[in-house]
Parts: sequence; C-alpha cells; structure tokens
Amino acid sequence: MKRIYALIAAMAIMATAASCEKKKDNGNGSSENAPAVTTTAGNDVVTATEPENAVETEAVTESVTEALTEAETEEETEGFTMPEDIPAFEEELDEKVLEAAQLFFDKACEVEQKFSVGSPYLLDTSVYITNEYDWRFYLVTEQGINSIEDVKAEFREVFSKDYDDGIDELFKQKDGRVYCLNGNRGTNILYVDSEVVEIIGRDEGEIRFKVLDKYDETEYGGEAYTEEQEFVIVKEDDGKWKVSEFKLPY
Repeated sequence: MKRIYALIAAMAIMATAASCEKKKDNGNGSSENAPAVTTTAGNDVVTATEPENAVETEAVTESVTEALTEAETEEETEGFTMPEDIPAFEEELDEKVLEAAQLFFDKACEVEQKFSVGSPYLLDTSVYITNEYDWRFYLVTEQGINSIEDVKAEFREVFSKDYDDGIDELFKQKDGRVYCLNGNRGTNILYVDSEVVEIIGRDEGEIRFKVLDKYDETEYGGEAYTEEQEFVIVKEDDGKWKVSEFKLPY
C-alpha cells in the first residue's frame, strides 16, 4: 500500500497551505463600462494585500503534483491477493485525489481574486498611465515585478498556460515598468463555500471534477441553493498539475 502512504504524506504537506478565504464584501460593484478605480491625492503609496508567500504556493502545487503523479504512475503490483481488494483500493485513492483537488480549487479562488480585484502588488498612485478609455494604471513598486511576464509567471504557478488570465487587461507595461489598474468590485454576499464532490472524467494528463458552489439567501427572504461548475486540472510539460478550467464563485 505504499501508494496510499505516499498520497497521505503529500496531503499532510498540503494541509498546511492556506485555503481560499471566503470574503464577503458589501462594497460597490464595478460599472458596466469601466471598473471602479480608487485614487488618492499626493504621493500616496497603496499597500496591497500582502501577497501569498511564494514558497506556500509552490508547496501546494508541488504536493498536488506529487499526489496525482503517484496515483497515475504507480504500477498495480502491490501484491493484491484477491480481485475484491482492487475496487476498495481505487475508491480510497479517488478520495485522496478529491482532497487534493479541493485544496487546488481553494488556491485557485485565492489567486484569481488576488489578481482580479484590487492589486496584488504595492503601488505608487502618484505615478500612472492611462489607456484609450482614460482608465488609470498605477506604477507597481513591488520588487521583482519588472514586466508583464513576471506577473504572468506568478499567476501561472497555479493556472495553466491555456487559462484565460485577463492579465493584459489589468496590467500595462511601459518603459520597462509595470502598471496595474487596481480596480475594485463587490463580492457575492450570498456565497457560503464550494465543495469538490466528484471526479467526472479522466483523460491522459487531465482530470475533470464537479464542484458545488453553495449560496444562502435565507437572510434576505430567499432560500439556500447550489450551482454546479466543472473544475479541470491538466498536467503541463514540466509534469506539474495546473488549473485549466475554473470560475471564481463569488
């Protein structure tokens, strides 16, 4: 049963990583034509929400990769003496994969929100450029962020290269510096949590899951309800698993 032990060890590592925070914000949402942008006068510096420790994100992605790789590559030479043992073993294995997928989904929520709402980096709001709609993009002063590719590299620690990241709409590069839109919006105050409940398909290098996003409107005279979404992870050329299909549920 060494495959199970390896998976359990990997999951123990991942359990120390931070999960997605279910933030419920009553703030104003963005307008139809342009995201709301917070500006200040003078030489103010905006302190963004402290970025997730890169080591922590790496721990999640590497541990999930390790767990899923063990699950798919280990030869079935565990010494089963009875065929009846195999279905029980596979059911236990799928449970571990679902646990790994839940952590991956939570991390995807965290990263997507960090990049799409406000700014994930420190900004200097006294220095900005504008686009064709006269939206202001503020200078990123975060150390190590010197190009759009630097921004995308951090985002790609969790999301696959095929995921539509929207980075080019949120960040601009000019004269060797990076600028961020720093747009804000409200969140869905009815959101409760999300649960990865089922493996619905597997192909070589891809696993598809069903996720239930849970909402509760009882406080406002409505009912609790759920919405389904498909959550997909793929194995990239470097052997790491990344999120390729996902929707932020709040």
